[in-house]
Amino acid sequence: MQGMNLTLRLILVVASALLASTVFAPLSWWFLAVVAWIPLFLGIQGASAKVGGRLALLHGVIYFGITMAWITKVFVGMSWAIVPLAFIMAFFSMFFGAGYAALSTRYQKGWLVALGGACWWLAVEMVRAEIFVLKFPWMTPGVGLGPGWISPVFGVYGISFFIVLGGMLVAQQGKARIAGGVLLVAMLLTTILRPSPYKVGEDGLRVVAVQAEGVYGDNLIQMADPLAGEADIVLYPEYGFTVDVRQTKHLYDSFAEFSRKHDALMVFGTVTKLDQERFYNTALTMDGDQVLGEHYKNHTVHFFNDGIAGTEAKPVETRKGTFGTPICFDCDYEDTVRQMTGKGAEYFIVPSLDAKHWGLQEHEQHAELFRHRAAENGRWMMVASGSGMTQLIDPYGNRVLSLPLMEEGILSGMLEKRKGLTFFTRAGWLFPWIILVVGSAWMLWLMGSYYGQKKAKKIGS
Repeated sequence: MQGMNLTLRLILVVASALLASTVFAPLSWWFLAVVAWIPLFLGIQGASAKVGGRLALLHGVIYFGITMAWITKVFVGMSWAIVPLAFIMAFFSMFFGAGYAALSTRYQKGWLVALGGACWWLAVEMVRAEIFVLKFPWMTPGVGLGPGWISPVFGVYGISFFIVLGGMLVAQQGKARIAGGVLLVAMLLTTILRPSPYKVGEDGLRVVAVQAEGVYGDNLIQMADPLAGEADIVLYPEYGFTVDVRQTKHLYDSFAEFSRKHDALMVFGTVTKLDQERFYNTALTMDGDQVLGEHYKNHTVHFFNDGIAGTEAKPVETRKGTFGTPICFDCDYEDTVRQMTGKGAEYFIVPSLDAKHWGLQEHEQHAELFRHRAAENGRWMMVASGSGMTQLIDPYGNRVLSLPLMEEGILSGMLEKRKGLTFFTRAGWLFPWIILVVGSAWMLWLMGSYYGQKKAKKIGS
């Protein structure tokens, strides 16, 4: 690849960016996730670190500019915000590209190039998604491909790692290319052949979830009335009630009366006021007039007044079993759901938001992250979102039921309690963090070796 001209490299990189964009909503051609990044690897391989970084920066600007286009709807009147945000995300692509180019010129054996490159990819991905201040875990290869057999073992980042490793092996020659092709086919099959939707037994629980935005107070409570009589749990969206329900007597009494009338638990999004300005974004669980538990949102949304971030992730013990109530953005990351599962959560009841004006693309992309959290931890998950996607997900990440986006509605579905822990919940979640250390150390060693040799040559001359 060293002899490849710049024009061909540019064509490959741009083609990869466009192809990778189709993996996510609105097209959602998820099956292309196993091949979409291969042209990027081919385009960078053998280039100098400087050229590789610039090519990957171009890839990132195009890729994130397309997939994050919904940002223009989130920041009303500030559509230009997509430009700096796309560039910020693309800078991580640049760091990967420079490192991968350096690896490909350092090693002669394709296996080392691929392994080192995959470790470096995941290291950069982890910093972008879990450590950097913006923490943006969307639009990774693993999220794009969807849940599969790898999910309960190494999670969504494990899926990313093996997709990238396979793609980099394909970009090599000889046996490495064959091994890469086999790995990519296997990754595709882990998703295609994951277990079909789980069938709930007679001991299942019925959850009724309300999807509504712009409906308030008693009117929102009563929306569930037609189906609440058969429900074990009634769920309302995040910020369904923007006042502190416990400090608003008529709402508190309305919830208590509704709960007693239908003999159902109530889970809903509200706030916990600390003073005039400070609050916790809260998921509250009630049974009659008793508050059984509350969860303060751990991962508050950037750039919005989303309250003070909570620091605990505990499930709620009820007469309907023990369940977790993470809030919306909590499910973008692996830790909150995993911690609740480890502490005894048998299923998940999730208030979410996704405002209508954010658009369909954002709603569809965000909905995928809940599927990964369910599959990683082997738990049922019901999500109620303001304007969608309200969905019921089984322990394998299958979307069993959902409501149309942007429409008011009520979703009624059955789920089961589960007690066993997946390998991911026990230890597999450490996999990407270990790769982060390995990839970073490998790259630091490579840089040190490069500058050491450069210095030695300068002294020798």
